[in-house]
Amino acid sequence: MSLPHALLGLLNYKPATGYELKAAFESSINLFWNASLPQIYRTLNQMEKSSWLTFTTEHQAGKPSRKVYQLTDKGKEEFRNWLNRPPEFPQPKNSLLVKLFFGNQMAKKDLVANLRKWREHYAKFLEMMEENIRPITQKYAEKIDSKDEEQFWLLAADYGVRNARMVMEWCDSAMAYVEKGGKIKIKQNKKAVK
Repeated sequence: MSLPHALLGLLNYKPATGYELKAAFESSINLFWNASLPQIYRTLNQMEKSSWLTFTTEHQAGKPSRKVYQLTDKGKEEFRNWLNRPPEFPQPKNSLLVKLFFGNQMAKKDLVANLRKWREHYAKFLEMMEENIRPITQKYAEKIDSKDEEQFWLLAADYGVRNARMVMEWCDSAMAYVEKGGKIKIKQNKKAVK
């Protein structure tokens, strides 16, 4: 996925400022794609040069002027074309798994501590998702006046929840192995693999 296409998708809902896009990003797409405010502004400038969006300047009394971005027809076409292309397969980069790969060369207590921190990270993420995802999606659906979108947002969030649960279960298993030793058994689900 590319940041420009994520921003095109958000702007496809309604025009927004860079700051509003960052806020929308943090309460939605940030669950699976991260972007800082400077990255968003740089990308918006590039997208304007590609004629995917335009902006109007709104002057505010006592405040700096703000740019409100909106899609052009070319931007809408690019977004539709991107949606219809096959997805790119993620290239995994996971420093914990690299450390685990070389785990026999480090102290067991340090490896277990790394696994525990990872598990805690996903446990916090899972707790946040289970407590907040429905209110967040409902609020944003109301903001853009589109209840139909919410089910697709929840479907993407469900992936994050399931992944977090899997990672936590795996961390428990990995910590048990590192602490107690034994033989690693990889679960096989022949029905799922076709």
